[in-house]
Amino acid sequence: MATSSSGVSELYTSVVSDLVPYYMDAVLLPNQQIILNSMSIEGSSGNNVRWPLTNAYVNAGTVTEGASIATAATSDFDPTEANVTVTKKGVATDVNEEALEDGGIELVRRAVLDRLAGGLAQATDEAGLAVAKAGATLTDTGEGGANSDFTTNFVMSPEALGYASKREPMVKVWYNPDTDVHEFRGTVRNGFAALRGNFINPITCHSTIGTGAANLVAVAKAVAQLRGENAPTDFGSGMYVSIIDPSFEYEINEQVSLAGGSAIGSLSEVGNRALMQGLIGQAAGVMFFRSNNLPDAA
Repeated sequence: MATSSSGVSELYTSVVSDLVPYYMDAVLLPNQQIILNSMSIEGSSGNNVRWPLTNAYVNAGTVTEGASIATAATSDFDPTEANVTVTKKGVATDVNEEALEDGGIELVRRAVLDRLAGGLAQATDEAGLAVAKAGATLTDTGEGGANSDFTTNFVMSPEALGYASKREPMVKVWYNPDTDVHEFRGTVRNGFAALRGNFINPITCHSTIGTGAANLVAVAKAVAQLRGENAPTDFGSGMYVSIIDPSFEYEINEQVSLAGGSAIGSLSEVGNRALMQGLIGQAAGVMFFRSNNLPDAA
């Protein structure tokens, strides 16, 4: 790290030590309450993780005394797999020497952390939610929109997706003497896979606030479809996970308000600030999280 400023050494050290905590506060998906199947392959070779998936079992049959048990029912163990390939995501921010001289180290530090951690976190969530959309196989219980005017929301099991991390968020910096600028570059390597598409239920809702038609009924139908697939719930709460955008949140809140009820979930088991800010309540067998990174229905 070459630099002409005494302040940038302090700034760089602080950004390096705080980037991962800031990232974890901003990212939603890589969390055990939302994605149970997570794996770190940092320090190992390769950029691919294979998750084994067990096939369906066969119910036991009635066996006549002395007869072969295998003739009643044979449940062969024949697992399949889903692969996660990690991809590199990067974000850059430049700090003018004058910003360090005039702006103050703490102000610049917070701005750099917000830009780097927020950019990496948003890219991570967008990638994971796009995988959920592409992998979902259950019938949309929402409005059925198929263009960019609609957002694809989700109700899913914590075992629906797999997440792999190869590189935790990191940052490097160098000094450009020609422009008198300190150039910060943040990267992360991670990836997602849809392990079981029948554990993911899409709900499309018009993205313009106040014009959507999907509401809590769509969520209840999604829960019923997941239960019909024997999709596991979160072991602690016994609920599925629902990730929704502000428009769908409005439609649900309007329906709940008209019914005269409210159901806000406990945050005692929530691990980071992103979940605390995103968790908006629970109803119909799901725990709701708000996100602006959901894919549109196009």
